[in-house]
Amino acid sequence: MRRSIATVALLLAATTTLSACGSGEDDDAAQDSAAVSAGADDASVTSEGPGALPTADVKGVPEVVATVNGEDITRDMFVETYEGQFQTASVTAAQGGAPLDQDALKKQTLDSMVGSLLLVQAADEAGITIADEQIEADLQELADQNGAASIDEFLTLVQGQGFTEEQVREEVEKKVKIEGYIEAEGDVEKPTEQDARELYDTVAEQQPQSEDAAAQTLPPFEDVQAELEQQLSQEAQSKAVEKLLTTLREKAEITENL
Repeated sequence: MRRSIATVALLLAATTTLSACGSGEDDDAAQDSAAVSAGADDASVTSEGPGALPTADVKGVPEVVATVNGEDITRDMFVETYEGQFQTASVTAAQGGAPLDQDALKKQTLDSMVGSLLLVQAADEAGITIADEQIEADLQELADQNGAASIDEFLTLVQGQGFTEEQVREEVEKKVKIEGYIEAEGDVEKPTEQDARELYDTVAEQQPQSEDAAAQTLPPFEDVQAELEQQLSQEAQSKAVEKLLTTLREKAEITENL
């Protein structure tokens, strides 16, 4: 059956495992990932053996999980996305020794999918267009992040996860389109050097006191300025997205059946 990708989030979640799978350094993890992906049409994904991770419970997921302005999020879309989120969340929960609340994770997954769809719809309505060069640049960035020597190598790695090149390019286009919409409509202010300095000073004040002076010495501001500005930019963008989604949800016709 042809795999369908529901949201940008699924592609981004899949790329986090590409480096390890592509290098062959963790065959057991790759086999676990394959076992979960293979069960998209089952009532739940099974795992066996001592210390096995919990199973992804998708019982009772309806054929149409949600409808957003007349556009359906189907069961296949949701299950595929949820399983990707489940794999990451279950490992994190196991490392922390805490039980995984699958009901909460399903709600979080659906919220993310609805939000992504709203942003794509809004970008289309606003007439946001994406040049081929922007898609290629984003693909190159993803390739670099995953240790691939080229876009072609990155696409080969993604195809090993069960995605076609067409699907990957489609999802990257959605991602870039959403970013374009946020830039155009989100009113995201670029952080200034003064903003970065204030954050630096705050971090310095929160440093724990230690007898080892070297252990509590921050790098010079100039060495971390770019990172601080990037953090501030991401925080500003997150707030802008939250504000946009609040407005879009108020105007949208959304039916959730989960």
